[in-house]
Amino acid sequence: MKEKNLRILVYITGFICLIAFIAIRNFPLMNALLSDKMDRETKDFETYGDLYYSNNINHFKVDLPKRIRKYRLSEKNPAVNDADILTFGDSFFDFSFQKTFPERLSDTLNQKVYSFVTQDPVLSNPFCVLNQASYPLLDKPKIVIFETVERNIPIKFTSTYDISCRRNEFKKSLYNEIHAFIFKPNSEQLYSLLLKRGHFIHNIYSAIVTLRFDWFGYISPMTAKYKMQKDPWLFYEKEFCNEPGGFYYKYSDQELNNIADNIFRLQENLKEKYNLDLIFMPIPNKYSLYHKMINNDQYNNFLPLLYAELDKRGVRYINLYREFSSARDTLYYGTDTHWNKKGLDKALNLMLNEMYSDSSLAVIREKKSHNDNPDNN
Repeated sequence: MKEKNLRILVYITGFICLIAFIAIRNFPLMNALLSDKMDRETKDFETYGDLYYSNNINHFKVDLPKRIRKYRLSEKNPAVNDADILTFGDSFFDFSFQKTFPERLSDTLNQKVYSFVTQDPVLSNPFCVLNQASYPLLDKPKIVIFETVERNIPIKFTSTYDISCRRNEFKKSLYNEIHAFIFKPNSEQLYSLLLKRGHFIHNIYSAIVTLRFDWFGYISPMTAKYKMQKDPWLFYEKEFCNEPGGFYYKYSDQELNNIADNIFRLQENLKEKYNLDLIFMPIPNKYSLYHKMINNDQYNNFLPLLYAELDKRGVRYINLYREFSSARDTLYYGTDTHWNKKGLDKALNLMLNEMYSDSSLAVIREKKSHNDNPDNN
């Protein structure tokens, strides 16, 4: 009898493992097994802030506005060759609890604004899309906006972007495809996701980590700095760490110069190859702005120091840190790494002010003047 029960247990375990093996390779099945559903196009969760999903503690389960379809995936996003303005960014330009920055810019200016978003700061070179589209050297300049969050700047600008994208393409073969299917690169993260957010065990897991937090104060190192009074706040480990991009990291003059030089070279290369005028838009880390909610630690002043170096090189940028740090309104979500609508509004207004002041944007100013004139409406 014991042997029979053991055999049944082995069969059940094997079946569960088989389902898990298939699920992480099949999105519809994976999504069906999760308590919170991911967006089919973007694989994002749709209900709570991204930092809540890092610890699953019930106290940080705060509803955010309903997601809307991402602009870059919609029919409104023009082909890169047809666009009046080009935008390249990370998740701040793709955050879909509200209309994204590129879509708001397009609506405000009544211009075709192209949006390209990269999530991996190490592997992704967004400017390869220009080479792939055989983007021409323009007769008249156009603006390209390059946005990146503060924590990713040292990663993205350790070297100069290769806008010609001279690289060896990965050769597809039947062997490579089979190998990638069996040994899925991110399988560990996906298995962990199933364990934490699966239908049958999520509530149990969430209750355990919440109890562990209440009794022992333990929270995931990824969100180890937090505030519980009134509305809960979480901060992301990569923003408060002592590594490049983090709040406590001390940059040498050489590091700052290298980053600024590479941003300057990107500006020069885009101008020379395509006649594109760069506007660099670094977005402050949430912890850089709101760390005083939990301590009085000294900011390493990375963004102001970088601005000073960019000024020396004549690089155009948007000084969000100055405006955001002096704002009376809260500009970021408490349980998410991203800005809220007020933060986006302020960033958009600063960008528009910079664009309207540019003598090369006479067409945009004329269109705005035309739209603002009541006689034309």
